[in-house]
Amino acid sequence: MMRAAMLAMLLAVVPGTAAADAAQDVLAVDAARSAALLAADRVALDATLAGELRYVHGNGLTQDRASYLDAAVGGAMTYTAITPLERQVRMLSPQAALLTGANRVAVLLDGRPLQLDVLYTAVYVRQDGAWKLTAWQSTPVPGQ
Repeated sequence: MMRAAMLAMLLAVVPGTAAADAAQDVLAVDAARSAALLAADRVALDATLAGELRYVHGNGLTQDRASYLDAAVGGAMTYTAITPLERQVRMLSPQAALLTGANRVAVLLDGRPLQLDVLYTAVYVRQDGAWKLTAWQSTPVPGQ
């Protein structure tokens, strides 16, 4: 009886631990994506993106993976700072995670500095053993 209770406790803890570890992995990949944007490192950025990426900017511009990569590295916008203000990961399954939060973003847009706070929803999926961004939608914080 005692052995069965211990096993039940262990099984109850393991999924939570696995979910917490996966959530930390998602946050790490999201941080790597931000670092790649700041470094204008196309190869590193590409490694964080799913093939079927759909990226929706705060102004409604919608891009697939190829057009997002072209715009994010060498396009009209250069990221100079990305500061996470809030982040929360919810594991939807062992293969999917929902990341919501807020970032303060500083960019040069056609050479002009611009800073704004954005709210976002991101979906990460586990593909080939790695977390990849498959969907992003952001909007400026109201009042900006």
